Amino acid sequence: MASITTSVGSLDVQSIVSQLMTIEQQPLQASQQRSSKYNTQLSSIGQISSALSSLQSAAGKLSTGAFLQQFKASSSDTSVANVSTTTGGVAGSYTLNVTQLAKSRQLVFDQFGGKAITDPKAALTSAPSSLTLSVGGKSTVINLTPSTSDTVSLQSISDRINQSGAGVNASVVQNNGQYKLVLASAASGSDNAFSITAGGSDSGTTAGSNLVGLTQSTTAVSESAAASDAQLTVNGVSVSSGSNHLSNVIAGSNIDISKQGLSTITLSSDSSGIAASLQGFVDAYNQVKSAVDSARSGSLKANASMLAIQQKLTSILSTPIPGVDASASYGYLAQAGIAIQKDGSLKLDQTAFNKALSANPSAVANLFGNTSNTGFGDRIGAAVNDLLGPKGVIETSKSTINSLITSESSLQTNLSAKLSARQAQYTQQYTALNAVLSKMQQSTSNLSGLLS
Repeated sequence: MASITTSVGSLDVQSIVSQLMTIEQQPLQASQQRSSKYNTQLSSIGQISSALSSLQSAAGKLSTGAFLQQFKASSSDTSVANVSTTTGGVAGSYTLNVTQLAKSRQLVFDQFGGKAITDPKAALTSAPSSLTLSVGGKSTVINLTPSTSDTVSLQSISDRINQSGAGVNASVVQNNGQYKLVLASAASGSDNAFSITAGGSDSGTTAGSNLVGLTQSTTAVSESAAASDAQLTVNGVSVSSGSNHLSNVIAGSNIDISKQGLSTITLSSDSSGIAASLQGFVDAYNQVKSAVDSARSGSLKANASMLAIQQKLTSILSTPIPGVDASASYGYLAQAGIAIQKDGSLKLDQTAFNKALSANPSAVANLFGNTSNTGFGDRIGAAVNDLLGPKGVIETSKSTINSLITSESSLQTNLSAKLSARQAQYTQQYTALNAVLSKMQQSTSNLSGLLS
């Protein structure tokens, strides 16, 4: 008798659905790959933008010509004068003869009622409730008893003066158990000298003054000092200053004097500083070239806009200064030691630059910047400004790519929703089919059993 056999078994629904979804997900994966590509392009453009900004900054420094006015400064006697450089100096030697330093006015009070003060916090009986100090024509009233419970003491006077912002510094000094109140102008010079206009009397000298009942002993008078301006000559020219910090005596330098005496200040061209500025420009330009080359060989391969950036900058470097006869003066950067190499990068020859600068400094300065804004620094700065501007190639490229990224993001959202629905559909269908197959297998088994 013939027998019935079956080979039908339950289905692996999850495996089947997974394989089907692998095929269904291909459009989504393709969109994600495009998004990744666009993001890489955006990153490359960001690197080019950053490099262009650095180049613009470096070109701007050169276009002003200030980089050529970098100096080193030295002092023959640093105990008399210390010097540091700023900008706009002129090379040369300057002899300083300091005959007087600027000083702040200082008054010292160490007696009350004819006696030394042994407790800085002890109440000073019959002291007035306020005093007035005047500095540079401005008077400040200082309330010594803000609260009715306050008492006036040596320490409280010092505290109230310091809190007032009157332009006078106060301190309490102790020596051998005796205390003194020291008042000093916050700034030196005769214009900043203080005076006591109420709450005491002021002789205008270092002696004969009193403050809220406080007076001076002979020792205190000798410890006091009158305000004075600094007095000196620079190459024989008389100079007076209310401060020992001199910022406008020698162009391109700040000088701090600390004692009387002679010192020679020397300013000389800082070739290393100038070289650093030039190398900064060269490095910035080469970084732009490197970023563009990397983008064009990678994520932005064959992109015409990126090629236009390099062509625009190269064109500027290849075009001489308008109106300059390059055979008689300097019209190209290469004549000042900055040459374009075979690979399109720049290279600085410092020796050649120093030689050109020595031979014709005004022509070298004109190469980088001038009143007509035709120097290489001027033109490159303007070109980069256009490239980075709202309508420039950088911003327009960013806008285009961001638009593509947005479109892909929307597509991926829609595809993900469809995929979720399709996966649910497949799972439902194959689960139902699995149930049918299970019933068929059971029926076949039952029939086989009956036949046997």
